[in-house]
Parts: sequence; C-alpha cells; structure tokens
Amino acid sequence: MFKKTRLVVAMITLVIVLYAINSRQLFVKRHIEKRVTLNKRLSGMSKNQTSSPHQSAIQYNLTKHSPIASQQQRTATQFPPKQDTAKAPSHIKSQQQATTIALEFNSFQIKNVSCAKVLQGDESEIKRVRKQRYNIPNDQTLIDHTYNCDLFRQVYGYNNILNTEEEKQFPIAFNILLYKDVAQVEILLRVIYRPQNYYCLHVDGFSPDLVHKAAKSLADCFDNVFIVSKTENIVYESFQRLQADLNCMADHLAKPDWKYLINLPSQELPLKTNLQIVRILKLLNNTNQVGCRRGVGMILRRFVYRYEYIYNKNRTYKIVNTHNKYKLPPRGFLAAKGSAYGLFTHQFVKYVLTSQIAKDVLDWCRGILSPDEYYWAILNFNHHVQVPGSGQEACLHVTALSTYASWSITKTPDKCHGKWMRNICVFGGGDLNMLLNRSELFANKFELEYSYTAIQCLSEWLHNQTLSPQTIDAQVYKRLYLKKMTYQLDPWTNLKPMKYNETTL
Repeated sequence: MFKKTRLVVAMITLVIVLYAINSRQLFVKRHIEKRVTLNKRLSGMSKNQTSSPHQSAIQYNLTKHSPIASQQQRTATQFPPKQDTAKAPSHIKSQQQATTIALEFNSFQIKNVSCAKVLQGDESEIKRVRKQRYNIPNDQTLIDHTYNCDLFRQVYGYNNILNTEEEKQFPIAFNILLYKDVAQVEILLRVIYRPQNYYCLHVDGFSPDLVHKAAKSLADCFDNVFIVSKTENIVYESFQRLQADLNCMADHLAKPDWKYLINLPSQELPLKTNLQIVRILKLLNNTNQVGCRRGVGMILRRFVYRYEYIYNKNRTYKIVNTHNKYKLPPRGFLAAKGSAYGLFTHQFVKYVLTSQIAKDVLDWCRGILSPDEYYWAILNFNHHVQVPGSGQEACLHVTALSTYASWSITKTPDKCHGKWMRNICVFGGGDLNMLLNRSELFANKFELEYSYTAIQCLSEWLHNQTLSPQTIDAQVYKRLYLKKMTYQLDPWTNLKPMKYNETTL
C-alpha cells in the first residue's frame, strides 16, 4: 500500500513538473512572438498611423534597450512617428499633394513688387526689383508637379481660364520650339492655352534627357498638347531649324479644324490675349502674314554660295561655306528674306507639305544659311505661283506681325533696358511699357531667370486683360498689314527695289 502511494505521488509530481516546463516554454514563445509583431508594426508604421503617448513610450523602451534594433526601427519610434505617404489613404494623399503643389506654386509668385508701376515704366520700382531674388521653377519642379495632372491643372489655374464663344469658333495651332527651361514653356503655355487650340512641342534633339522628360510630362497633362512625332538636332542657322517647324506642321494637319498656325520659340511671350489674337487674325482675311525684304537686307552671302553640313563622329555637325556659287531658286522664284516666324493659314500649311513646288523650293533651301528666314518669304511673295494665302502684298520691307524683337545691328536700334545677347535684346522689366504699345502679337526674347520679373508681370497683365473687353484698334492692322500691291517682278540678278502701285483696301 505504501509503495503504491509513493508511486502515485511521484507520478503527480512528474505531471506538475512537466506542466510547469511546458507553461514556461509557451510563455517565452508568446513573448517572443509579441516582440516580433511589435517590431514589424514599428518598421511599417505609415504616415497616417498615430499612437498614444503610452504606446510610444513602450515602443521607445523596447527599441532603446535592444542591441539589434535597426535604424529604421529607431526612426519609427520617434514621437510623433515619422510619416509614410505611400501607405496613406488616397484622399489624404491627394490633399497632401495639393497642399504641397499649391505652396510651391505660390512661392514662385513675385512678392513685394508693384507690377502696375513696372508696366508704367516707373524707374525707381524697376531699379528696386532688379535687386530682388526669387524662387524660380525648374524642370524637375515641373516633373514633380505634373505627376498628378488633375492637381497640376487645378493649382496652376488651367481649369479657370476664360474662353469666349468667339475664341472657341476660331482654334489656332501653335508650334513651340525649345531646347531648355520647360518651366518657362509652361508659363508661355498657361498664357496662350485654350482647350480648342493645339500645341506642338519640339524639343531639340541635343537637349538633355531632363528637358525631354519635363516636356513630355507637361504634354501628357493635356489632350491638345503633344510632342512632335519627329525630333531634329538643331544647330544655329541650320536647315534642321526649318525642318523642326515643318515636322510640327505635319502633325497639326491631322487636326483639321484650326484656322491659323503660329510658330514660336519658347522664349517668347504674347503681347495680346488669345481673343485679341483671334480678332487680328480675322482681319487678315485668310491671308498669311510674313515679314519680307529684298535688296541690301537680304544678306546675300547666305545664298549666293552653297553651304554644306559636315558631320562629325560624335554625331554633331557644323555648317561650312563651300565658296562655290549656288544655283538659282527653282521654278522662276526670286529670293526673299523674311522672318523665321509668321502667321500661316491652314491652306498654306497644307500646300507647304503637299505641293511639289513647295518641296522643290525646300530642297533649294538645304544649301543656304538660315533657311528658316527665307523659305516662308519666298513662297509667300512670289505671286506668279499663287500660293494659298499669299495675297498680293509686295515684298518691300514688310514688317513681321507675328513677333517683335529688338536688334542692336539695325541702323536705328531700339532701346534695350534688359541686356544684349547675340545682338538681340533680352527684355527686362524696364522694357514692358514699350512692349505693351507694340502692334505685334508676341515679343522675343525673355530668359527665365534674368527676365523673371518681366515674365511674371506681363503674365499678370495678360490675365487681367482677359477680364476686360479686350478691344483692338482694327484700323492699325488694316493700315499696316492689309495692303494689296500690283507690281513688276525684277529679274533674279537685278535685286533692285521693285516698282509697285499701292491700292489700300
């Protein structure tokens, strides 16, 4: 009996010991699992997760005394906890992005500057603002802001642009050629943007990847803004400068409803609102407006000799004068010099891209210097060919209506309150008063950093103009640009001023 009792006691004791050991192991296991789970939560804590002060203290102590705590865990235990937008709810992320974009966009606005005084030509204000430094947007900023196109259009004001019925019924196509500062292109686009218009962006093939990326990011936020389908590598005075415009024109022809095409460099800004531009184009009565001159102003060296392109192994090229006499233009055309920029009717653009005559003249332009300053004028002012939109205006020092630029190399150069760069004035705030009184539609040129006050004040003025009746002096444009001429063509070799009779409509 005694032995049986001892055996029972021993068995009960063994069971108790085993139970105690098992409980201890289970407790340790659960404790470890709890710590692992807590560490995972710490390392994955999102921006919008918050914790109580008590919880934060626990997290801090666990991490502080753990010799294997990672830097990520230590960061997660800070109070308040560091936020992670990637895991935030979509509506909260949108609010945060909108706030960030709005704050940065507002920081680009010029502060403590009276644009009204600058526009009036107030010397003391102009002198004062020259010394100011501003937060200026750049291409990376634009890429970041266009990541969410809805927010970008909302914050930058594209959704609130006034658009009259008259403008809607007169869509315009724009070529914009650029090689840097897409942020400046965006400012230009914002001023001339209307949903019914079309905008082709040609980025120089030699431009850095960041410029191409920023331009695409901008274009992707609009249905009517696009990157040209074929990019050219452009060298100053090269044929590729002209070809870039033609490439954009070819893309525009797929959109059949626009009335006029205007080609622009990216460093221009308008001097008229879109509605005023529409009304001026209507006065042209479906004719082109291209600058033109013959005689001394033709710069004969550019086409009397043939020029060739020498391509280097590094995929660049230079233009070389062969000093060999070049052939005459084809089909009895006379040479004429104009501007690289013009106002072109839809029919003219279609003719340029489809007519064999226009293609023959284009082939001739491949052997001259700066062909973009000759091609449009040659087609528009050789009236024996009856090019669509050419009218009967004589090539006799015709001023280009599209773009105004101040050159230092003319007999009577205009004043430049900005700075001279390669004989052209880069406009500053002191030039705005003069520019607002010009009859041209655009002004060239503005540099993003140097001209920032002028760019912002002119943009502000144009926006305010859209809130006014936006009248134009129709008689000015009729008197300056709507003249019909009948004249006798001079022989190609003569190059004397042409005899003409003027009949003003």
